[in-house]
Parts: sequence; structure tokens; C-alpha cells
Amino acid sequence: MKPIKKTSLLLVILLAFSASSTGCWDRIELEDIAWVQAMGFDAGIDGYLATTVQIGIPHSLRSSTVAGGGPGGDPEYLTVTVHSKTALEALDLICTNLGRRVSLEHAQLFLFGEDFARSGLRSLAGALDRYREVRGSALVAVAKGRAEDLLRINTSPLEVSPSRFIQTVLQQHIYTGLFKAATLARDFVNLTESSSVAPAVPLLGISADFEPPGNQSGTGGQGNQLESNPGEQYPSTPQLGERLEPGDVPPGLINPEGGATHGEGGVIPKTGGGPVSFLGLAVFRGDKMVGTLSAEEARAVLAVHGDLERASFAVPDPEKPDEVKYSLGFTVQSASSRVSVRRTGEDVELDVKVNLEVSYVSPKTQTDYTDPRMVYVAEGALASYFKTVLDGAIQKTQDMGADVFGFGRRVKMTFLTWPEFEAFEWPNRYKDARIATSVEVKVRRTGLVLGPLNVPRWEAEETK
Repeated sequence: MKPIKKTSLLLVILLAFSASSTGCWDRIELEDIAWVQAMGFDAGIDGYLATTVQIGIPHSLRSSTVAGGGPGGDPEYLTVTVHSKTALEALDLICTNLGRRVSLEHAQLFLFGEDFARSGLRSLAGALDRYREVRGSALVAVAKGRAEDLLRINTSPLEVSPSRFIQTVLQQHIYTGLFKAATLARDFVNLTESSSVAPAVPLLGISADFEPPGNQSGTGGQGNQLESNPGEQYPSTPQLGERLEPGDVPPGLINPEGGATHGEGGVIPKTGGGPVSFLGLAVFRGDKMVGTLSAEEARAVLAVHGDLERASFAVPDPEKPDEVKYSLGFTVQSASSRVSVRRTGEDVELDVKVNLEVSYVSPKTQTDYTDPRMVYVAEGALASYFKTVLDGAIQKTQDMGADVFGFGRRVKMTFLTWPEFEAFEWPNRYKDARIATSVEVKVRRTGLVLGPLNVPRWEAEETK
């Protein structure tokens, strides 16, 4: 019998080891995971935390997209609310209910209820920032009312997946300026500790004209869910005869000082459409929400930051300022600002200058403001209007003690060292700062039509 060579023996051992190996020990099938798309937090029962997760149903999403699913089909997502001591404990409890491991790796939105946000988010924000599955690029927002209620209906009639709606609606700040660009989770956590800038996040709200189907008037329960199709919950086409009556205009839409203004959250004068709106800002002082800014005031914040990319303004006609049917329409093409700081000891004076370049696009008037002799009147009308909005926004944030404009970054440059600036405690001194503002508007384009449409002589005779 010939002896076995060492090389042959080694080969036999390696083959035996390979045959007994079971492959990747940490392999997890995709079908074993429940992928969270959005997560909401509210104050729970007896001091507990109410955690709501919105989980997409893969086979329903696929059938709705490929096979043309729609109203009357299976729900595209499910919503679960659990009351627990911590958010991580809630995820474990949801696992035992759904039979799948809950993963936050693809969560795109963390939504805080308004009351819960006012109570302070430091411990929860710190936990989200520490947890390995939470991406820093996830979005943060505040819901007017309870996040739980909003997450059960936040799918647009035009979208199948809630995550798709989140992606598309948060892109609309580029075209409207009615809310701040989506705040990332990592940025929110950093700003809660900042001494120079206060956090501000988009504000969501359920539309004022939303009515739940049947007798479902919100949940507020401990895990009960609306399983009806989002399209059935809120049809995009109103019934014949449905219209917005004067008495149905949501409170807060009309500016008590005169003129119309955009509201906050779901305050939009509309009938039909989607059930959820992004409008305005939730303002924080540290980790606590201290107030809100309207959509018009959000534009002022964006302009000071230099982030107002596009916005449309309807300004009262200078010749007939009290008549709503007459107005001047402008589209902002670019915005920039310059902030100057003068500090004497503990006294701070700020000069804020905003420059707007606009196009004159929608004249609802018979005055020819495209005439070179009248352009300055149109520019002055928009400058005065925007300065009023800017001054109001600054005053509101000073009353809150929350510098969302980032003036502290300029004040910081007047100190030689960081410890000196920290000792100055700018968040506590912001309310006492003297701030002067000015707005300069330049009309760059007036379109190809020169002057308003003429009123025929025979029609003018009839209206006399």
C-alpha cells in the first residue's frame, strides 16, 4: 500500500471542509424583511412613545404598477402604531406582529407630531443619529396634529408608493419656495446643538377639506389601521356641484393687515386633489419646536439664505391696492442677500439687504407697468410687499428666540475665538438685536406683449 502524499491529504481536507460549509452565515432573504418607508412619532399613553411605521407591501406595489391596479384593489402599504418606551422597542414589537424583521435602511422620512416636537426631541434625535440602520440622508419634517394620522393618508392620488410621494413633493420647493428644502436627519441633529443657526424643517398638514371615508374620523388607536385604498380615501376629482364657498376659506389664509398670504400645513383654499400638503416651516429652538412660519415667510428665510430659486408673487396693484381682482404677477428668477453686522459689546445691529431679480408675467390691471416710466412703480410694489413679509418673519423668530435666518454665522465672525462666541450666547441675545432690512427688485423681463390687453371702445362705453 502506497503512503498518501501530504498534498493529497491536504486536498481531501479542504474538499471536506468546503462540503460542510453552509455559505454566508449572515445571509437574509429580502422576503424576510419589512421595509419601512416612513416613520412617525407622537406622545403616547401615560408617557409612552407612540411610534408609527409605514411599510410598503411589495406584491401590491408591483401589481399596481405592472397590472394597472387602482381603486378597489389591495392596499399598497400598511401602517402600524405601537406604544412603547423607546422607538427601538417598538420595532421589536412590530416584528412579533408582522412576522418579519423591520428594517429602517430604506426609511426616507421621519415625521414628528407637533405636540411631541414641542416637548423636545433631543433624546430621540440622538437615538436616530446613533442607530446603524438610519441614513443621515433621511428627511425630517413636522406634522400639524399627529404624525400617526398623517402617515395613514399621505399617499397622493397620483402616486402608488408613499415613498414616491415623499420624493416628488419635497422637490417642489425648487419651483414654489413655499417651504424649506427638505432637512436631512444629520443636519437636524447638528443644528439642535448649534449656537449660530436654529433648525427649521418643512411643515406638513392634512388638507382642510379632507374628509375620511365613511365614519372614519382619524385613528388615535393602538395599531388599528385604515386598509382602504388611498385613491378611495381621497378622490382627486370633486363631485359635481362641489365648490369652495366664501365661508369655507380656511382661517389664516387672509392676512389681517390686508392682502392675501399663504398659510401653513394644510391651509389651502381648494376642493379635491391630495390629502396632504407641505406648506410653511416648523421652527425649533434647540431640540424644541417653538412656532411656525407661513409659506410666504418661508420664502423670506430662503431669500436671506440665498436659496430662493423660483417663486411667484401676486402683489396688489399700486393704483387699486384694496381691490383683489387687480394685481401684478412676478416670477422670481434669482435671489441674493447681504448681511452686515455691527457689534458694540453686547449690542448687535444687523443690516439685511435682499436683492430679487424677477420677470413681470401676469398683469391683472389696465395700467401699463411695462412702460419704462412705470417699471419702477412695479418694482417698488413688490419690494414693499416682500419687505413687509421679511420684517414680519424676522420679528416672529425674534419673539421665538430662534435664528432660522442664520444671522449668528455673521455675528460669529466678529469674535476672535470660538469660546468667546460661545460665551456670548447668541440664541439668548437674538431677540434683542436691532435688525434693519431693505429689499431691491429688478424687473429683467416683461415678456413679448407690450402693455395690457386693450379694452375695446364699445366695451368701455358699456362699463361707464
